[in-house]
Parts: sequence; structure tokens; C-alpha cells
Amino acid sequence: MSSKVRLFHIKLWTCLVIFSMLFSLVITDDYYEILGVERDASTKDIRRAFKKLALKMHPDKNPDDPKAHDKFLKVNRAYEVLKDEELRKKFDRYGEDGLKDQGQWGQRYESWNFYKTEFGLYDEDPEVVTLSKSDFEHSVFGADIWFVNFYSPRCHHCHDLAPTWRKFAKEMEGVIRIGAVNCWDDNPLCTQQGIMQYPTLVVYPKKEFYTGAKTLTALVRHALRQVKATIHDLWAGNFKKILTSDEIKSTPLLMMYCGSVQGSREEETAELVYAECLNKDDRLKVAAILDKIVTVAHIDCSASGNLCERLGISGNTLKFYEKAVKVKKGAGTPVEFGEPKEIAGEVLKMLPDIQTIDEEQFKKMRDELSNSSKNMNPVLIHFVKSNDDAEMELRKLLWILDDITVKRVDCSTHQKLCQSLYVNKNLPAVALFRKDGEHEMHHGRMMAQDIAAFARESVTSPVHMLDPSDFPDPVINSGEPWFVDFFSPHCPPCKQLIPEWRKAARQLAGQIKFGTVDCTVHNALCNQNNIRSYPTTVFYNETTPHTFTGVNTAQGLIDFVEDIMHPLVVELTPNTFDSLVKTKSKKEMWLVDFYAPWCGPCQALAPEWRKLAKKLNGTAQLGTVDCVKWSGLCSQNGVASYPTIRMYPQGKSGLAGSMQYTGWMRDANSLQGWVYSYLPSVATTLDMHNFASKLLQDTEPWLVYFYAGPWCGPCTQFMPQFENAVRALEDRVHAGKINCDHNQGTCMSSAVNAYPSIRLYYGAKRKGASQGWTGEYISHMQGVDYIINYVKGKIPADKLKKKRPKDEL
Repeated sequence: MSSKVRLFHIKLWTCLVIFSMLFSLVITDDYYEILGVERDASTKDIRRAFKKLALKMHPDKNPDDPKAHDKFLKVNRAYEVLKDEELRKKFDRYGEDGLKDQGQWGQRYESWNFYKTEFGLYDEDPEVVTLSKSDFEHSVFGADIWFVNFYSPRCHHCHDLAPTWRKFAKEMEGVIRIGAVNCWDDNPLCTQQGIMQYPTLVVYPKKEFYTGAKTLTALVRHALRQVKATIHDLWAGNFKKILTSDEIKSTPLLMMYCGSVQGSREEETAELVYAECLNKDDRLKVAAILDKIVTVAHIDCSASGNLCERLGISGNTLKFYEKAVKVKKGAGTPVEFGEPKEIAGEVLKMLPDIQTIDEEQFKKMRDELSNSSKNMNPVLIHFVKSNDDAEMELRKLLWILDDITVKRVDCSTHQKLCQSLYVNKNLPAVALFRKDGEHEMHHGRMMAQDIAAFARESVTSPVHMLDPSDFPDPVINSGEPWFVDFFSPHCPPCKQLIPEWRKAARQLAGQIKFGTVDCTVHNALCNQNNIRSYPTTVFYNETTPHTFTGVNTAQGLIDFVEDIMHPLVVELTPNTFDSLVKTKSKKEMWLVDFYAPWCGPCQALAPEWRKLAKKLNGTAQLGTVDCVKWSGLCSQNGVASYPTIRMYPQGKSGLAGSMQYTGWMRDANSLQGWVYSYLPSVATTLDMHNFASKLLQDTEPWLVYFYAGPWCGPCTQFMPQFENAVRALEDRVHAGKINCDHNQGTCMSSAVNAYPSIRLYYGAKRKGASQGWTGEYISHMQGVDYIINYVKGKIPADKLKKKRPKDEL
């Protein structure tokens, strides 16, 4: 072999080795692949997938496999990460790099029997909704009544209750919502809700703790006490007045006739018939299911026999009337007795169905909505695979929605229309078409009340539904600012964000355009925009994308937009770092956050850093350095961990005298206090010498701040507020501050035993005399305004005769 060929093979082999090493460094475990779920899987899907694998791969079931423990650790870690909303988002965005600061997750696991008999106690019960941190508040603090069981799979009382809770959920289906929270799996949520023992049963949205017996009868009775549905008890004296009232006369009516007409049957037969009638609880269940749709009324024919005879009723009877005013002899449609849910279902079938429209009618409807001159109601469209699949439940919408028209489209006969709207893959579906021609999809439960709430919310929402035709024009390249939410309708945090997204869109209407992209429908579009987690919200400002990292609230979104549009924080590059920070003058102060995009604490710091910039209002300049993008710059500055916060103070040129923040708290208030401790102060620095000679013997009043060193977070946080207070009192009191770490004797003599502490000294009674060491205590816990008003109530204006002394920096 020639030397050239040998050299070629050596080079090729070297390249392959290097490539394989780099490849091995890049490739990390895909937790979704390990569990066998999609990237938009719900928490329940993830839990089910893990349980299935746990039962199959657990080391207890594979004693002959020496690698069983390591294999199962991978599965367990995948579950621990993906079940947690925050960890999942970090993994989606940054892979395992994003979890470096989270410690060793998933290193412990339970026995095989635990996963078999105790894990996810109610996961397979369709009537019981398993709630988690990501969807809890969004679900239980809405309009529905929820009865929630907080349990632990380790608690044998919880297992004893489980069969009863399942029966309870089936009996109350459609009447109220029944939920469960696994506190072993979601302990922070249970702690937040004040759960101290298991099982704990709570009724929402009132958050009422249930303390009664845990029997089926007691649970049903308590649940029905929460139901506000009305049953009208009728007799001859009120019959006409109620049924002809404006509120009821035009509504559909279900009449429950109970008991026999007196003398129409033998007594024992009458008792037998009466026993077949619905009891009070079942009547209430029917009324709750039909609430706000159908009026429910009851006549006791044993007591009002003449009325029942006039109406042609001879025994226990259920009748449906199209309108309450049409109740008369021979009218109405009989309804069979059965379980409350079955009776309500039969009544819903008798209600008018939603009208189905064709493609031509749909086009006309949308054209008229887009025409501002047409005074037309918004239209809610129910898309179905075929009319045979239409849910009876949704007929309620015709009665619930007053100012919104409800129609249906059959996608089996209008496939092209459904494909053009991208609804053909996720049927049934619901969309609201607004007067501006835009539309928005419903991504919640397919229950009438949930759809109605969506429709009312969406009517005033300026959110645009986007698809591939909108990218890159008119969104990215339009020159207009766009805020886009890339989401999955199956993702609980995405559902949580939607109402906040609409609030923010309404508040910024006319300034910023808001849009949404469904990544389950437009997967290729989301991949093109490098979307790896849901929800990912991107603000496009003059074509530049800015990924949102703040709190998913309307105010958080608005603040983020404001910070981008009017930035107070400078994104530093090596060039701008040199020109702005490295060569700064002595009069300037710079604060720089060195961060890594995958770092969790860095992401938490980002919104606080922007808040700090607002609080300082030009007192100091704030910047950030991306240490992944500019690793050389960070290395040159000795940055070894993230986030690293450096101060380049006043009085020093360039990088000289820089200081690193070492406090535990990285919120804006704590950081502001740290900054103020290095700024010129309006308060005189006191010590053991001048405290006695200057303050105690002064005849003029003083306000003094006793504090401890950097370890005292509250001291650092409140320092700026103290400075603001004494500025407002400059004509009434002198101001002083004393560090008790360095002046322990003085602070002990002043009876200071907690930090921070604020004391008001009224002044010595005469020149040459001395006042007491302790002064008068003022609580700082009530805020700056309280301190200012308190001092103003004690010390008159223009009290000071000599100029207030200034601190030396």
C-alpha cells in the first residue's frame, strides 16, 4: 500500500472516530420515544404509558436480566421529567442540557406491586377526571361544580374509598364533575391546596372541605346540596301564573306528574304506582343536567288531583312540552321513566336539532360576516364526521347562546370545505366565526357549557388562526409586530394559556397582532420554526423572533412585549460588551447577566432582570450575555456557572472593581437592594462612635435603618424603600443606617433583635443632653407609605434647621 493511500485511510479513520465521538455527545435519550408517546401527549397519556412499561420492565419481573435495573431507571427518569410541566418544557427546548441544574431525577422507584395495584388509582375510570398541576385551576375554578378526591396510593383508606368514589362518579355523571388528584405523584399541588391527610374531599369552586361520612348516600346528598337547578312545584293556585310567566312561557318543559289522582285507583295500587315516580334527589339530578335548557316542573297528583284530572293525567307520568304555555289536556310527548341521565337524554332528543348547512351556505355566511355593513351575529359551527355522529348534548347550545347563531357542517359530504379549514383530522370540532371574518377553534371539552363559555370569550377576541399560507408572509415579513402561540390542543399548559392569550390580545389590540398555530395540524410549519415544546410563544418584531420565557399570564405576556418593543436591557455581544462595559466611565454603573439559554434559573431570572431595569430607571445600565452563543467572551470573564450576575460599579472605569452577586434570592427586589447598597445614599452611615456622639445628642429628629449584611435578604430588599421614604421626609428628619454585623454592641444597646428594624428618634430635649438608645419602633412590614405617613403625623414639616448630612461613598 502506498504512503498516500495509507495516509488517506488514516485521515478517513480519524474523521470517522471524531464524527462518532461528536455524534455520541449530541445524541441523548428521547424520553418520548422511551415511553412510546407523542410529543404532545397529555399527562394522563404519559402516566398510562409509564404504568404499562413499569409492569413489563420492572426488575422484580425480570430477575434474570442483570441490566433490568438500568433499563428501568431510564423509563423512570423519562416519566419523572415528562410528568412535570416545567421539566418537560426544559427537556423539549434544550434536551438533557436543560436538566443539568435539576439534580438526579428518577433514581428511585417503587416495587412492582405498587405500580400494579396502587399507581394511578382512577386513571381507567372515564367518569373520574384525574387532575394535575397543569390543568387543576383551569378546570375546578370555572363555572362547573367539582367534587375532588385528594388521595395517596399508599393510603389504605384511599383504597377503601375507591369503589364508592367510582359508584358516586357514575351516579353524578352530568350533574357535577368528579375529580381525583394523586398526591403521591403531585405533592406540590396538594400542598398548595392545604391537603394535610388522605383521603381529603373538597368541593370547588367554593373550596369547601367535606367532613361527612364517606358513604355513597352521604356523598350524593352533599353533592346535590351544591346543585342550584330549580324544580317548580305546581298546584292549582300557581299553575297558570308560573307557566305563563315571561321567564318560562316560551321554554321547553319537562313535567313530572307524581302520585295517583285521588279515587282513580285502589289505595294499594296507588302506593305501588307512586313508588315508581322519581324521588326528590332524582328530580334534582334531571333538572341539573337540563339546567338553563329545559324548565322542570313537578305536580303531586295525590294533593292536586283535580288539576291532574283536568290535564288528563291518571298516574305517574313524565311529559315533554315544546313550550310551557302549551301544557293542556292531550298535549305533550310521554317520556319513559328511567335513570336521571336516561330521562335527560330522551328529553334532549326531543329538542330541535342544530341546522346543517352546505358549502354554498357556509361561503355566504362567511362573506356576510366579513362585510362590515351587515348586522349579523357571530356563528358557531359544529363540524362532524356525519350527522349520525352528532351529540345530543350539543343541542343545548341553541338555548344557551342568545346572540350567537349555531350551525352544523357534515364533513362526510363537504370534505373539501373541512380540509380547507384543517378540521377534517380532528372531528368532531367546533369553531366560532367572528364578524371580522376570522375564526377560532375550541380545544376544550365537547360539553355544551364549555363550548358556550369558549364562544362568549372568543366573540371579542382579536386572535388570528394561522396556517402555512401566513408564513413567512404576512406574519414574519409583514413589518408588523406579531405574537404567535405555537401549541398542541392536547397539552394542558397550552389550554391554560389560551384564556390568558385572549386577555393579552384584547389589551394590545391595534398595537400587536396575536395568532395561534396548531402544531398537531401544521407539524411541518412548527418544525420549520424550530418549535420543540408546547406551548412556545414567539414575538416577531421587525422579522426578529423573540421566544417568550416569562410567566404564562396576560400581564406576563404584555410585559414581555413591552420589554422587546422598548428594551431596557441590552443584549451584549463581544463588540458591544467592549464598547459599552469594558470602556465605561466612572460615572456609569453596569449590571450584566451571563446566562445559558438551557439553564432553568437563568430562565427564571430573565423576567426579574427586566423588572429590575424598570425599577432602577436609568440608575444603572443592564445587559445580558448568551454564554452559549458567546462562549469566548464568558470564558475571558471567568464565568463558570449560570446565571452569573456581575456589577461594574460607579467610581471605577471599565471592568475594574467588578463584584459578583452571591445572594440566594434573584428577584428584582433583592437585586435592587444589592444595587442600592453600592449607590450614594441619602442616609448617613452610622457606627458605634458617631451613633452616640452625633445621633443621641442631636436635638433634631432622626430616622434610622438597622440592618445586617448580605445574608439578610429582607434587609437588602427593603433598603431602596427606606431610601425612598427618607427622600419624601427630607424636611422633617435626618436619615441614618447602621450595619449591625459590624456594630453589634450599638444594636444590642438599641434593643434591636430583628432585621431590618426602623427607629424614629425625636431628638434630645436640649443641647448637651442625650436621648434614649431605643427610639420608637416603626414597622416596615406595612410599606413605605405607612412609614412616611407615620413620621409626618409625629414630626412637623420644616423641622430641620441644619442641612441634612450626606453619606460619603
